[in-house]
Amino acid sequence: MQHIPKKSAQDFSTAVPYFSSDGLVLLGLEGVEKYIRRIRRALERRDFAAKQRAMERVQQIVQHLLVTLDDNLPSPHLRRLDSLYRYLLLKLAYINLFNDIQEIAGCATILGDLRLEWSAIFHPSERNDLCRRSQVDLARFLLG
Repeated sequence: MQHIPKKSAQDFSTAVPYFSSDGLVLLGLEGVEKYIRRIRRALERRDFAAKQRAMERVQQIVQHLLVTLDDNLPSPHLRRLDSLYRYLLLKLAYINLFNDIQEIAGCATILGDLRLEWSAIFHPSERNDLCRRSQVDLARFLLG
């Protein structure tokens, strides 16, 4: 019988790109995008059971991404990520409640800003001007 050596988490993080922190976040955001596309298709077909299944999964993923935010992140990034995830959850709840296909486009905007924010954290050497490029105005959203 051949002995197979055990692998440590560090071995996997170098071999599997999605095992690193930024890879896991990107994988989560890709999952969110996938389920949002499913919600759109289900609403177009008026398949409310499929919409509900996809809605439950996307909300679980976003909630998981929210509660696993690391408190060691730089404070401005942490606050913005927290706000963006919460805003996305509110947008999803609205879509779920009113079956509003037009509001799904707003989710893409939020996801774009989430990707920008994570990019600034994981690749600080490639830091972009987030204020200029971000599309979601959270201050306006919070004021109503």
